[in-house]
Amino acid sequence: MTKEFQYTVLCALIGALAAIIAVRATYQPEQITGKLENTEISTPAQLSEPATTEYGQVAETEDKPVRVPRYAAVEITDAELEELAAIVYLESGNQSAEGQQAVAEVVLNRVISPDFPGTVHDVLHQGAGTRVPQFSTINRIGTAKPTQAQYDAIDAAMYGDSVLPADVVFFSRSGENDRVWGKIGDHVFCYAYQWGDAV
Repeated sequence: MTKEFQYTVLCALIGALAAIIAVRATYQPEQITGKLENTEISTPAQLSEPATTEYGQVAETEDKPVRVPRYAAVEITDAELEELAAIVYLESGNQSAEGQQAVAEVVLNRVISPDFPGTVHDVLHQGAGTRVPQFSTINRIGTAKPTQAQYDAIDAAMYGDSVLPADVVFFSRSGENDRVWGKIGDHVFCYAYQWGDAV
């Protein structure tokens, strides 16, 4: 091959390469623009600052949803979660999802009430070993076989829309007092006693 022929081939290749680049440049900006318009870009501030809720609490991550505000300060251990699931199973395992959630809320409402113990364990075991424990099923807690439905009810109480007001702290088949909030399934839910009033 002569140098002139090599030069001609090289010029032809460079021209073809330039044409390919020109064609790609014509279509690529639209594709890039379309992709950029549909992409959210996190700024360093967004990446470093934790999100907060409307109550000023640090929002939990996607793996841990934001707690119902009234239960935000309630600490619950794995052992307490298992105990609560067992009580929800024993007290309301044959009730609707709403009824099971309401039973879980009664326990949590007691934890946040100044009239009851301040932990899930202590609320569940209040009066255990006496003639009238707060939860009549506490003595059978070791026999419970909670299912996912009871854990779902607890999650719904802690992270979902509340069924009961925060001051509903009793449930029974016939009603604990005359301050009845309402009935869900077989259970009558009642507000706290108001001492000095007829109950």
